[in-house]
Parts: sequence; structure tokens; C-alpha cells
Amino acid sequence: MVSILNDRSSGPWRAMVRRYGTAILSTGVVIWVRSLLQPWLNEECPFSLFYLSALLTVWIAGTGPAIFAVGLGTVAAAHFFIPPSSSLLIDDVPDLVQLIIYVFVNCVAIMLFNRAERQRDLAENRSLENERLSDDLRKADLRKDEFLALLAHELRNPLAPIRTSLALLERNESSPDVVRRMREIIHRQTIHLIRITDDLLDVSRFCRGKVELQVRRIDLRLAIADAIEMVESSLKSKSQRFQSLIPDDPIWVDGDRVRLAQLLANLLGNASKYTPEAGRITLNLEPIDDLVSIMVSDNGIGFAPVQADRIFEPFVQIDASRTREYGGLGVGLTIVNRLVALHGGTLSATSRGPGMGSCFTVTLPAATTMQSSDANLFADDFTDNASRTSCQSESSVTTKGKSLLLVEDNKDASALLAELFESEGFQVYQAYDGVEAIQKATQTHPDVIIMDIGLPGMDGYETARRIRRSRTIAGIKMIALTGWGGPTDRDLAIQAGFDLHLIKPIAFQTLHDRAQAMIDEPVPSEKCDKPSFAQT
Repeated sequence: MVSILNDRSSGPWRAMVRRYGTAILSTGVVIWVRSLLQPWLNEECPFSLFYLSALLTVWIAGTGPAIFAVGLGTVAAAHFFIPPSSSLLIDDVPDLVQLIIYVFVNCVAIMLFNRAERQRDLAENRSLENERLSDDLRKADLRKDEFLALLAHELRNPLAPIRTSLALLERNESSPDVVRRMREIIHRQTIHLIRITDDLLDVSRFCRGKVELQVRRIDLRLAIADAIEMVESSLKSKSQRFQSLIPDDPIWVDGDRVRLAQLLANLLGNASKYTPEAGRITLNLEPIDDLVSIMVSDNGIGFAPVQADRIFEPFVQIDASRTREYGGLGVGLTIVNRLVALHGGTLSATSRGPGMGSCFTVTLPAATTMQSSDANLFADDFTDNASRTSCQSESSVTTKGKSLLLVEDNKDASALLAELFESEGFQVYQAYDGVEAIQKATQTHPDVIIMDIGLPGMDGYETARRIRRSRTIAGIKMIALTGWGGPTDRDLAIQAGFDLHLIKPIAFQTLHDRAQAMIDEPVPSEKCDKPSFAQT
């Protein structure tokens, strides 16, 4: 160890000795050559050959040794080749002029060489920087592709039951039971889409595994039921036999129900994808001490045991040679792995080999057993908890005779929203751009205006400002209903004169209650416990 430290500390000294040794060696060689030429040159041009030692040194050893070589050359010329011999004094004016020229020319040469070296180093650094930037661009492009793949994969699962539900509604419009069940499915899957879309808007957060969970104590069986619902159509389309082994008692975990359903749906969808028609897929939920184990097994194509870790990497297919047959982007298991890790669990994959099926095991920390009174809070898996937290009036308030102006350039969205408000007793007026909104507001004097921000021609901010500047309609309550939900957007809405800033998509009941509260009171109901201007 001591010898290694000595070697490291002596390294710079050795390099310095080599560099300045070059100056000494080159000067010594020039002295020797000049001595050989002394019979012919005599006292003429005493510094001529010493130019070579300085230039050679700066080329090999750099600026410092070159300056040292210039000094050595001056001393050597004065001592050996300028009379009086063996003296360092230079009295003759021509010799002094030659000395000045020698020093000046070498200093200029050293400066030029040093400048060229800096430019060369700068060019090398720029080349390295360009390579780094090029590598960053390639990584950014890869992250973009990964994001698009994740987006497509994430949206496909909840869209499948929505599409199937719509098809069933078309065939069973007269059946109240079917309509109710399909409405509940569409509602739940729409909530899934909203949550997924909110997270996928921030590309870097998701791609770097920074998705935030909405953790609460849940019965894991509910998340499993949601996941089965997502992949049910896929299982039926391939006539696959699916068996779920789930305990009758609740299995409590601390997690995000939507994300747990998402990761389990990915596992089930992956099993269905790589299992042939009429194949067998099993989901087994089992509590083990302070852990919960979820096993998804199938009798599909399987994989080589050496691939057990690699299949969790992005864009890796279980069987790359069959990519064309099975399709897909190879991101499903990556998503599962990330979400399991976010829940503090582990994910493992096993297979006895190609054609022997596979088994994926998710292990999650179990939560403590809940009291029966608390468990009742989670018993209804068809209830949207988000809508339950919306502001509600303490008693039903009649809306008869109340008027409302909807400003929305999407005519379908405006028509649907108008129909809902009319069913609640509102008199609804509609406008599709800012200019029309000002005209309709001036003519009708509505009690409240619900306005989109992204309007053609004049945006919602400018429309609100003009309404506030009007003498006749300045006091109308205005709600901004927009997809722009950042802090800056909220501030812009405040500055423009909006009383409330709501973010799309929003439950109609929440929108109705906020509009009604603004009509009945100067501020929203105190039951909401929110300031007069709120962002929802």
C-alpha cells in the first residue's frame, strides 16, 4: 500500500522531470552540434541553432520547458560562443541585438504554439461535448419512444371494457340491469383513464419511476376484481380457462387501488397473450405471515430460466423470435416491476423452460387487520370515492329559474353538459367562442358562466377580462373549466377575473354543486372548507 501511494505521489514529479529533461537534452544536443560547426561559424550567428532547441522543446514538452530551453540557450550561447569565452556577459551591441531577436522570436513562437494547442484542446473538448450531446439526444429519443409505448399500453386495458360495454349497451338498451352494470363499468374504467392520463402527462416522472401513488388501506380483492374486469374480454376471445383462488376474508394492504389493478391486469394480460387458445390461467391470492402473495401462472410458451431477470427490462419480449406472432412492445412487465417496487414489494418470474408455462409472483407487505366498522368504508366497489369527496349541499337546493352560459368550442361536449344542467332545472345558453360569449352574456345576463380557456380567436382569459370591464355584466360569476391545471394557469385565471378554476375532466355533480354554490352565495359553501377562489 505504501509503495502504491509513493508511486502515485511520484507520478507528477516524474512527468515534470521528463518534460524539463527534454529542454536540457535538446539544448545539450544543440551545444554539441554548434561546437562541431565552430571552425566554420566562429563567432557568427551564436543563437542560430538554439532556435531549434526551443521549438523542439515546445513541441514535445510544452510551454514551461520551452521557456526554460530559451534561458538555457541564452546562457549556453553567451558562455560558449560569444566572446569573451567562459563569460556570461554580452557587451557587443550586435550580439545583444541577436539575443533580443532570439528571445522575441522564440517567445512569439511559443505563444503561437500554445494558442494552437489551446485551440486543439478546445476542438477535442467540443468533439467530446458533441458526442455527449448526441448520446443524450439518443437517450432522450429512447425515453420518448418508451413513453409512447407506455402510453399506448396503459390506455389499452381500460379502453377494452369500455368498448365492450358500449357494444353491449347497443344490443340491450331496453334492459335496465344491463344498462346499470355497463354504466358502472364505464364509470370505473373512465376513472382509471383519468388517473393514468394525469400521471402520463409528466413523461420524465413516469419513465424514471417517479409516479406518485394515492396510498390508502384497501381490500386487495377489489383491485383483483378490477384487473379481471380489464382482461375479461381478452380471456373470452381466446376461450382461455381462467381460475381465481381468492380467500373469502378481506386481504388488507396499503396501496393504490388503481395502480394495483393496473399491474395485475398487465400480468393477466401478459399471461393471456402468451398462452394459446383454450389454455389455462390461474390467479392465486394468499396471505403469508406479514406478506401477501399473488401468483399468476399459465401453461403458455414459458421462457428459459436464464431470461428470468431480463424479461423485466423495457422492450424485451419473452420470445423475441415470435414478436411478429405475439406483437406488443415489451413494456408490460417493466410497468409491473416498477409499480410493485413503488408499493414496497417484489416481483419474480419462474419457468421450467420454453413451452412449459410461466409463473409470476408479486409479494406485497400486508396491512394490519381492520376493524369491522372501518372495513365497511371499503365494502362498496362500485362507488367512486372521488365523487364522494366533492362538495355537497346540506340540503337539496332548487335550481328552477337559474340561468347558465356555457362557453365551449367542442359542440358535443357543450351539448352533453347543457343537457345535464337542463335536467337539473337550469336555463342554459351556449356560446362557442369568446365574441359570441360576450354577446350572449350581454343579452341574457346569466347567473353564472362556465367557460373553457382554449377558445378559437379570443381565448377564455381575454373573454373574462372583457366581461369584467363591461359596465352591464361585470358582476356575473365565472368559472374556468379547462384542461390547463398548473399553478401558473390558476394565477392567470385569477388575474383574468374568474371566480373559480376547475380542471377537466370533472364529475358533473361536482361542477353542478360548485355552480349552484356560486349562484346562492357570494362564495362556495363553507362545507367545502375552501377559499373563495379554489382550484379543483
